[in-house]
Amino acid sequence: MAVSGIATDRSPSFSLPLRYFLLGVACYLLTMVGVAVFGGELTGSTWTPHLLALTHLLTLGTILSVIMGATYQLLPVVLLATVWSQGLGKAVFWVYLAGMLGMVAGFCHWMPVLIGVGGTLVVAAILVFLLNIALSLKQGATWNRIGAAMVVALVMLVAAGVVGSLRVAAYSMPGLAVPVANAVVAHAHLAAFGCATLYIFGLSYQMITMFVVTHGHDRLGWPVLVTGTLGIVTLAAGSLGQLSWLWRLGAVLMSVSCWLWCYDVWRMYRGRTRKALDVGLTLVYSALPYLLGATVLGLLLAFGVETGLSHEGMMAAYAFLGLVGFVTFTILGWLYKIMPFLSWYHRYSKLVGTRKVPMIKDLFDEKIAWAGFWLSHAGLLAIALSLLLHVAPGVQVGGLLAALGAATVQLMLIQTLRR
Repeated sequence: MAVSGIATDRSPSFSLPLRYFLLGVACYLLTMVGVAVFGGELTGSTWTPHLLALTHLLTLGTILSVIMGATYQLLPVVLLATVWSQGLGKAVFWVYLAGMLGMVAGFCHWMPVLIGVGGTLVVAAILVFLLNIALSLKQGATWNRIGAAMVVALVMLVAAGVVGSLRVAAYSMPGLAVPVANAVVAHAHLAAFGCATLYIFGLSYQMITMFVVTHGHDRLGWPVLVTGTLGIVTLAAGSLGQLSWLWRLGAVLMSVSCWLWCYDVWRMYRGRTRKALDVGLTLVYSALPYLLGATVLGLLLAFGVETGLSHEGMMAAYAFLGLVGFVTFTILGWLYKIMPFLSWYHRYSKLVGTRKVPMIKDLFDEKIAWAGFWLSHAGLLAIALSLLLHVAPGVQVGGLLAALGAATVQLMLIQTLRR
């Protein structure tokens, strides 16, 4: 079997993961524009319609969309399994898009029926996506801890969807809703940590070792996955069962998983052969402090430690550091590596030796990308500090800076695809 980086002769058509990647970057830009416009609301209640809309635009539109696209692309590389049906993957994208937009619009204008319809479409699309992946694995897969992490993350996605569906039912059909204590807490952590974070943890052992060229520095992969899985299951069970000692234990285990993974990543970067780091690899590495900061805030919130800061501000900062600073920045850093590579691979790899072809690094302007790197970090730091200090204009200024940073990622995609 021919293998080239993150693509093999079993890889799907470029158009399959591409549509999910394009949606993810576009939704990230829209989310940051939304923070610039409505971010002042973050210093008040965290349950306003605009903020619920922005949260789902980021989590469904950006994070989950890119995870789905990456799964289709990397399944043949990581587990040597061919995608069962590319046509199904392409078709269900439109169902997912319609559902996601319906949910976001429903939250934004507070239309419970639209939230319910959109949520139903999203759940249906996710179930079909998971069926496609399951049938792909059934055809034959070579298992390893990276694949195990991917499967665990997708199982957690199902759990998050089940709990989230109960909340959607409460919005759209309050008379038939089943009361579930702390459903939002469980849903948010199952999606953000159980799915997105554990997915990143597992896949990083493939992505980082490949792109920074390092070996023998990934001995904690299984402990990271085991403690993380136990942690999120314990936290979700404790939240839903209203057992404070149990969800606090879950918070500790999740934090331990994060710390172990950060140590492993530090060792991988320190032992790398490729010393110079481009913007993508630097963005991935620079996301680690945000994860560590989120674990600190998470533990303070879990144990009710008095800090003199508002509880709402700490919760909002915790969410931003985790979802944007760690998960989204890591995803964007990988896209800086994946998108140019795949574009070059599908357009130029067969032309090598027959005519002059551009180098991968020449497909986009890295100077602009570096400017976006600093704008994104400045924006996120401004948002997080403003949330902690309860400064509404600061959140909006941070949102504007982050939106400018997001625009440079959008420009990278345009340049890469047009070259």
